[in-house]
Order: sequence, then C-alpha cells, then structure tokens
Amino acid sequence: MNRTLRFLATTGGLCALLTASVAQGFEGTIEFTKTTGPVVTNYKYYVKGDHVRIEEISSRGAVQGIMLVDNHDRTVTALSPDRKLYMDVPNMRLPKDFKAEVKKTGEMKDLAGYKCEKWVVKSPAEDRVLTYWVAQDAFNFFIPMLETLNRKDEQALFFLKISDAKGVFPMVGLEQKNDGTEVSRLEVTKVSRGTQRADLFAIPAGYTKFERN
Repeated sequence: MNRTLRFLATTGGLCALLTASVAQGFEGTIEFTKTTGPVVTNYKYYVKGDHVRIEEISSRGAVQGIMLVDNHDRTVTALSPDRKLYMDVPNMRLPKDFKAEVKKTGEMKDLAGYKCEKWVVKSPAEDRVLTYWVAQDAFNFFIPMLETLNRKDEQALFFLKISDAKGVFPMVGLEQKNDGTEVSRLEVTKVSRGTQRADLFAIPAGYTKFERN
C-alpha cells in the first residue's frame, strides 16, 4: 500500500509539473527566415510570458530593427538600434474579412526537432493557398501576437482563420497562388527553450521617443 501511495504521489507530482509547464507556455527563442522572391530576411523571436521581442537580422548578423510586443496590453513598440530611437506603433488597420477552407491533414513530418502536422488554408477568391507545418509546445504567445501586430500579411491572416490552433507554431509556412506559384516562405531554423531576461522586453536606457509631426 505504501509503495502504491508513493508511486501515485510521484506520478501526481510529475503530472503537476507538466501541467504547470503547459500553463506557463513556451519561454525561449525561435529563429526563422522569410523568403519573398529573391529576398531572404532573418528574424529571431524572444518569448517570455505575454512579451515578445522580434529582431530583424541582417545577412551579416547585425540587428537592424526591433519590435517589442505586449500581448497583455496589446501594444507594439518599434526600436531603432542605430539611431537609439523608439516609437509607439498604432494599431489602426481594419480586420480583413474573407472566406477560407481549413484542412488539418494528419500528415506528419519532423522539422526543427518537432513532430509537425500539415495544415492547409485555401481561399480561391483571394488567390491563395497557405500550407503550414505546425508544432505543439505550448506556443500560447503566437495567436495573441498575430492579433496584436494586426498585419495584412497573408501568412498571418490565413493562420488566424484556423480554429483550435492555440499552443501551436508553424515551423514552415508556405504561401502560394492558386496555380502553385510560390509567394513567400517562412522556415524555422532553431528553437531553444530557456529563461529570458526581463530587460529584453523593455525600452533600453538612452533611447529617445520619435514623435511624428
């Protein structure tokens, strides 16, 4: 009996730890590339709770621009490392409404260290087919981030058409026209879990606010 109780206590503790990990969500970094025609751009996400730092990185490895996203307050701040400036980014774009067909295929593939499922989102009227290979790792920041950024980018707009997508992240996102022509591709190159410093998500000391006239 005592052995059984010890086993239940141990497994119960493990379940509690796993549940807590999922509840806390992903914390760490995600590196990926975006290819649009001949242009390839490198990005890196730093994720901690409701906060996401997005860095755009040059081919030489230099940080060209930074976006600080607060999913709780639904705010976005742009930083210019070269000029030591920051600017509040207003969210003024109206949501785009269109019909799309979503198919979760069940087809699996190993990508960036994850088992990923193929999801396809089609809209003939928009002349677009989006194919995502998604991984599950409590990526709870992703959909709120897309909503906060409120971009008109099809990679984001079509992903938001998927129901029950909480906690997933696309390791590959392929945007094509109805005839199969590739428009853009997002591809994750590295995912790292780990504690992130809080100061990464704050405006650095010495930065001046840029005011539009």
